[in-house]
Amino acid sequence: MSISVQFQTVMAMTACGALLGMGFDTYHVLTRRGRIPSWLAFILDILFWVGSMGLVFWILIQVNDGIVRFPIFLGMLFGAWVYFVIGSKKYVQFLHAVIKFLRWLYRTIVRLINILIIRPVLFLYQLIVMLVTFLAGIVMTILGFFWKMLRWISSPFARWGQHLGKRIYKSWAGIWGSWKKWLFSGKKQK
Repeated sequence: MSISVQFQTVMAMTACGALLGMGFDTYHVLTRRGRIPSWLAFILDILFWVGSMGLVFWILIQVNDGIVRFPIFLGMLFGAWVYFVIGSKKYVQFLHAVIKFLRWLYRTIVRLINILIIRPVLFLYQLIVMLVTFLAGIVMTILGFFWKMLRWISSPFARWGQHLGKRIYKSWAGIWGSWKKWLFSGKKQK
């Protein structure tokens, strides 16, 4: 393996060490903010470290065909140490600022959706319900008025119709009574 490939490998692993430090800080900030249960934290820890190892070996394969040597570990340790000494605090502050911004952005978007979409739709719905109720009240009032007028106009005919109905009922009752006597009296004679 040439010196340039070895130098490239050590530099890539130094960058990997710094990236692992950033990933660790990111993971730590996100899991601490989430207040997750301990069993889930254990599973997420395992997934984080397995994913980190996978990333390191993938980069190692890309840089020097996956040949593992001692300087690789030194490069990773050096990159992580440099990150934690120089950039960790600033990165965590930046991460908190990004999280704060994302929360603000989320609340703003929800508020805008509420103001621009949900409230107008609810207002329109309430307006339609109010209009339909008002129109239904007007229609029912008009129909009620016409019904009262129809009853008033037809009231003399209704009395006449009731009287006629009673007369028809009495005559049919009489006919039916006669038929009943005739039907049942014939059976008794036999």
